[in-house]
Amino acid sequence: MKRAFCLATACVIVWLTTRALIASTSVGVFAIVDQVTFEPTDKATERVRISGMFVVPVPVSSGLHKALQRGYLYFSLIPGKEQAVRKDWADLKAVAGTGRVVGFGQYWITKPATGAIHWSLEVQVHDKGDAALPEPYPVPNEKGIVKTFDSEGDTRPRFREASSTIIERLRRAYRH
Repeated sequence: MKRAFCLATACVIVWLTTRALIASTSVGVFAIVDQVTFEPTDKATERVRISGMFVVPVPVSSGLHKALQRGYLYFSLIPGKEQAVRKDWADLKAVAGTGRVVGFGQYWITKPATGAIHWSLEVQVHDKGDAALPEPYPVPNEKGIVKTFDSEGDTRPRFREASSTIIERLRRAYRH
């Protein structure tokens, strides 16, 4: 009986720790957005080009992010999530040009080809003059576009780097 209780307690602790870790790394892309362009038109949006500075996940990395990159992201709608995606895009357009750090998309995704869960988001930042094909927009974050980073979950260390460090890197780069 005591052994079963200890095992159950250990399972609960692991479950809670995993949930806290996933919550603390839920933002996929950190950005300062300069411009948002809807395609083909503002009223019939199917694709979006988001220009600015980005910190995106390292593919297959368990919570790590790449160095800051300037350029643009080019996305298309996700079938079945059009309303949530268009809301994200409208919110990103609203903060464009303000210099405000935002977060969007889920960090942990299900890999489309294999169905593997807890796969880190893969997003390509394109250089300003480069042509690109649109990628499906990341699964929208459960909070939508994250504009406030002031809770314990937003600043918990991400293996090697805290969200607050990522945000400060973006702010410093924007000022220079």
